[in-house]
Amino acid sequence: MLPGEPRMVFRKMITLAVKQPEIHRNGWTYIELLTTIIILVIASVVLIPHATSGASASGQSATRFVVTDILAAQMDAVATQSFRRIHFFSDGSGWCVEVLDSSQLAVAYDSATAMYAQDATESQGHEQQSFVDFTQDSRYKNISIQSPIFDGANQNIIFDQTGGVIAPDGSPSTGGSFEVHSGNFAWLVQLAPLTGKLTVVDLGDVGGAP
Repeated sequence: MLPGEPRMVFRKMITLAVKQPEIHRNGWTYIELLTTIIILVIASVVLIPHATSGASASGQSATRFVVTDILAAQMDAVATQSFRRIHFFSDGSGWCVEVLDSSQLAVAYDSATAMYAQDATESQGHEQQSFVDFTQDSRYKNISIQSPIFDGANQNIIFDQTGGVIAPDGSPSTGGSFEVHSGNFAWLVQLAPLTGKLTVVDLGDVGGAP
């Protein structure tokens, strides 16, 4: 062994001892995965009507929209301890959510005097009021609400302060249903008596039937 060689060997041993192992990542962290899922969910809600020209995708998005609004009205009635009425427009173009008192339950909808519930996410230019008109939204221009019938005689859903669904005379509601149509595709939304539980049935391709 040459002079100075033991010192070089010792230095190599120290270098090998302190060398950090390489880290190999085999997947995403939980935070990265959760963030990606959230972004995809938001994108699916916002972009579904634009992602394809198919009527089925637009109809699915519109059905989620109306169901979400009905559930929000039900929770709002409980939170504010007041009545909420979802009125479906007779031409099938959409709906609105009204704030009522007990004396107004049987009073017909009047756009000139209606007091609309607040909607912080409203985006159709109605001053943050819960008023949906498909004709003003390019994402849903081919959507229509058809055959809304509740308690056998009216086109309104009314929630009381407990979140229960009632008839215009204040008695427990017998429920009802309506259909969301998009091209040849349709979805049946059913409202259960008393509780107001919603059930959605995909009717599939109905061949443009009304």
